Amino acid sequence: MRGLNVILTGVPRSGTTLVCHLLNKLPDTVALYEPMDPEAVARAGEREAMCDAIERFFAETRESVRARGIARSRQFGGRVPDNPVDDVFGPEGLRASRMSSGEIRVDPALSERFVLVVKHNAMFTALMDTLRERFPCYAVVRNPLAALASWNTVAMPVQDGHAPAAERIDQELAHTLGRLGDRTARQLHLLSWFCERYRRLLPRDRVLRYEDVLASRGRVLAAVAPGAARLDETMSSKNANPLYDPRVVADLGARLLRSEGAYWSFYSRESVGRLMTDVLTCQ
Repeated sequence: MRGLNVILTGVPRSGTTLVCHLLNKLPDTVALYEPMDPEAVARAGEREAMCDAIERFFAETRESVRARGIARSRQFGGRVPDNPVDDVFGPEGLRASRMSSGEIRVDPALSERFVLVVKHNAMFTALMDTLRERFPCYAVVRNPLAALASWNTVAMPVQDGHAPAAERIDQELAHTLGRLGDRTARQLHLLSWFCERYRRLLPRDRVLRYEDVLASRGRVLAAVAPGAARLDETMSSKNANPLYDPRVVADLGARLLRSEGAYWSFYSRESVGRLMTDVLTCQ
């Protein structure tokens, strides 16, 4: 029997890298962080051709893993960490990614049926309508205020309300973001776009909440790889991260609570209000 190839995506800064880190603790499982070049995939042309390129990547990676014990992935220190960004602010007041393209070594004792998980946020979300016909697909979401607060601390396109890998594929998204002059408005629209794709295209049990990953000590990931049922990881929530500026959180929270978006399909306004209180009282 052939091995299981799994698509992992999610809202940026929702914990998808943490999920990869946890899955890599499992036997007979390999989880890769953004190993493909989204621009090269987009050059394939139509959606079906892009998904053909993704299928080829899975096949080539399986061959590399079995033959050489290595796989291409963005990595830090030769592994996929639990968080891809620094906890310190750079000269521009933002946290930089510490990841770089490279290779990671994997267990040479993997069976031919090992689970291979590949994670891309924006690209896979934009292609979800086609990918779901070929692969089991999972998405990770996070309290929308925590996601937005994190976006505003990182040197990534989402900090300005953009997702280039998605915009190359979804021209309507690119057009809408391009005409929104307010950064927070772009961020809210982009966050809703991600969540709307998951709400519409995935069964609810394939949308995993960051908070549930932590509360279950990782065991909720058994939906992705059965071996995760034995995980027992101690993790702390970053939703009320002291790195978040309370004034920014207050402004974002107020805008968020006045908005309508697909994120309310996964979280209540009460959960956002509680998080606002937690951030403002913990500073």
